[in-house]
Amino acid sequence: MNIIQIHNSHYMNRICAFCRLRGFLAAGVALLLFSLTCHADTALPTVEVNAYKDNITLASHGNPEAARIVGDCYLTGTGVKTDVNQAWKWYARAAGKGDNEARYRIAVLYHEGKGVRQNDVEAAYWFGRAAKNGHPLALLNLADCYYTGRGLIGDKRIAAENYWRAADRGVAEAAYKLALMLRDGIGMPQDKPMALKYFNQAAASGYADSELLAQFLVQEGVRLPVKKGVATVGKNKRTSAKTSAKSASSKRSGKTKRRR
Repeated sequence: MNIIQIHNSHYMNRICAFCRLRGFLAAGVALLLFSLTCHADTALPTVEVNAYKDNITLASHGNPEAARIVGDCYLTGTGVKTDVNQAWKWYARAAGKGDNEARYRIAVLYHEGKGVRQNDVEAAYWFGRAAKNGHPLALLNLADCYYTGRGLIGDKRIAAENYWRAADRGVAEAAYKLALMLRDGIGMPQDKPMALKYFNQAAASGYADSELLAQFLVQEGVRLPVKKGVATVGKNKRTSAKTSAKSASSKRSGKTKRRR
């Protein structure tokens, strides 16, 4: 029995060692990819069959949403012949009138060099324009640009801020990258409990090795951040405010009586 226990213990130690090695390798690969890439969503937009016919008149009269849809039609070849140059022109019209999705589309075209010459500076600029109004994927890509210094001056702190904003809008990749930065103290103070939170968020969407890296933090003894009792604090503040109001009322009443 003792021999079996020793054998099993040795076997489990080898498994744990392998898992640790795999975790470190995964983290290393993740950080390598992190430093080399800027990810734009290259998936083509979904366009209805009659979208061109239904929107070309409105687009020609300056409707920004219709102009963006016409751009989508040219990009995908829906109702018209595929023409990326025309797509870019219609996106530019829509973006000029404030269409945030069109701004993101332009950024992707510059990022990939489709319809225009590939230009990291222009891509970062348009990612920034779309991110300013909260576009989730634009926030992710702008963060990548700041992290890698691609198209603008690199700044890990600003990268972290934009990953945070994108993660809070449900972007799994942003949550994963933010978790790596929090875990290692890149661009901000190290915060492993918050790193665990965002690894879990990314893992919930099945992203990369998030679950494995979260498990390693748990094995280190890291626990999720404790939520503050906001409701209790608010209740105490309201109670305190009521007491102060009653006290003030009593004082005013007392002064009135003395005047009488």
